Amino acid sequence: MGALASLLNHRRILYATVVQGLRKRTSGNVLGVAWLLLYPLLFLSMYSLVFVQILQVRIPGLGTTDYILVVFAGLVPFLAFSEAFGTGTTSIVANRDLLMNTLFPIELVVAREVLIGHVTMGMGMILLWGTVVYLHGAHWAHLLMPLLYVLQIMLVLGLVWITSTLTVFFRDFQQAIPIFVLFLMMISPIGYTADMVPEGLKALLLFNPLAWLMELYRACLMRGEVPLEQLVLFALFSSAMFAFGGALILRLKPLFADHV
Repeated sequence: MGALASLLNHRRILYATVVQGLRKRTSGNVLGVAWLLLYPLLFLSMYSLVFVQILQVRIPGLGTTDYILVVFAGLVPFLAFSEAFGTGTTSIVANRDLLMNTLFPIELVVAREVLIGHVTMGMGMILLWGTVVYLHGAHWAHLLMPLLYVLQIMLVLGLVWITSTLTVFFRDFQQAIPIFVLFLMMISPIGYTADMVPEGLKALLLFNPLAWLMELYRACLMRGEVPLEQLVLFALFSSAMFAFGGALILRLKPLFADHV
């Protein structure tokens, strides 16, 4: 677990660069850090307009407000993934000057982008949790939210370590990023739930770890349930992805300087 050791050994530097990146993103804006909340809320408004008002999608047993919360529980994790994946995949190529830097190793550059992308999600999830508690009260299952948050970061970081490494050798990945993100947005249960998918298309959810994650968030937040089997499988998959991605980037890191 060399990548995990690198994260722990450089945790203070990583934290400082994440904070610096957030300040750079919000400095100069009139609304400043308020954009961390406005960003997911604006997307939620667009999804609500399309699915609630135009398509008039409804889930049996749920009112309009609860349906919007269901959408939000799927939208916030996806926004964090799409931002981290988009910026993280190209982060090694974009920071070639740091390839020989031992103070801030290149694998931490990828981790920085992933963590910055998940700050907005953290703010959005706090807002979602507060709304659920206000409308329906607190439940002990809500205590699993931090665990799911950590598992998502591990999953995305492992994946982005892989894609950022491959981008060094195959620049075509940069062109494929928007297409891949759009494809995932369409096949991920954001405006709908897994129960609404026809049986013939269930495989699209089975092989989409974001779908597992969204359903876990909804089970814990909206239904007060803990699907233990799904949680264990997702934890194992996230850990495996994190370990594989970390091993890959450390293994191929000595070759990066010759290809950027």
